[in-house]
Amino acid sequence: MKTSHSYPFFGPEGYDGLDVLLQELAPTKTFLLVDSNTVNCLSVFVPKLAQLDAEFEVLEVPPGEESKSLEVAANLWSVLLEYGADRNSLIINVGGGVICDLGAFIASTYKRGISFINVPTSLLAMVDASVGGKNGINFEGLKNQLGSFTQPNFVLVDPDFLVTLPQKEWESGHAEMLKHALLSGERWLELLALEPESLALHDIEQSIAFKAEIVREDFKENGKRKMLNLGHTTGHAWESFSAASGKPCTHGAAVIQGLHVALILSGLPEEQSALAQRYPWQLVEEEALQPLWERQLQDKKNANGEVRYVLLARFGAPVWDVEITLERWTQAVLALNSAL
Repeated sequence: MKTSHSYPFFGPEGYDGLDVLLQELAPTKTFLLVDSNTVNCLSVFVPKLAQLDAEFEVLEVPPGEESKSLEVAANLWSVLLEYGADRNSLIINVGGGVICDLGAFIASTYKRGISFINVPTSLLAMVDASVGGKNGINFEGLKNQLGSFTQPNFVLVDPDFLVTLPQKEWESGHAEMLKHALLSGERWLELLALEPESLALHDIEQSIAFKAEIVREDFKENGKRKMLNLGHTTGHAWESFSAASGKPCTHGAAVIQGLHVALILSGLPEEQSALAQRYPWQLVEEEALQPLWERQLQDKKNANGEVRYVLLARFGAPVWDVEITLERWTQAVLALNSAL
């Protein structure tokens, strides 16, 4: 599978580059994976590609995390078989983080891997899910337990898709941008104050470039790339717990919750206070403490049965594989609760 074109391309130049790649790949069959929201993006996306196979098939799944399941994956594999997809077929994922994760997982596993392209339509997908080659689905109520490391052939970032982005989806992407700012030590307060109407292309480009550089250095997450999990240990636990409780939250809202915990554990009260000014801590009920901890015990970053965290030795100086005990984590959560 070719990956030389995978680094994100933006706007009109991105469409031109994708057309060139489509001509190079000359796929035997082309599939466009969307959800019932992003299917509406195809009327804008398709006409801009002269080299797109006119007989492409649309694969549509329901929106939301529920589609990142083994059942949905199995159905998609079955459809690919039914349509005669071979190893020279292509999947173009047009959507948010769920579509990019799911589509990449489907492509990387079907017939040991077929080509795929990510076209993120949400801010979260642009600055996180579409870049880096990590893909997967949820399993047994836990986030991203099944997956692979496979780079897309191409990533096209078109900021025009963000014009109609709902507020909660904007916040999801904003959360990942704030995580990058905490890790890099750059533009923290500036990005914290960012609003949808003031978001500029260079903001997206810088956030993507920060992640892409780390991925280049450590693709398989053996070391430095682990820093990108800042806020995600508690965040993933909060996300799966909320879904199981019948009160689902966005990935970004869960990451924000996780960032609050990580900043307290890092001894950075000023940064945590600044974050709370924009995105307040959500109260964690006492009966939720144990279920949340149990979910953290299932985190992929753990080792030897110990919960491992990404923390900040100081602002802009991440450390990873930090063992956190139940007692220390509980103290941090209760301290955040008491500050409300």
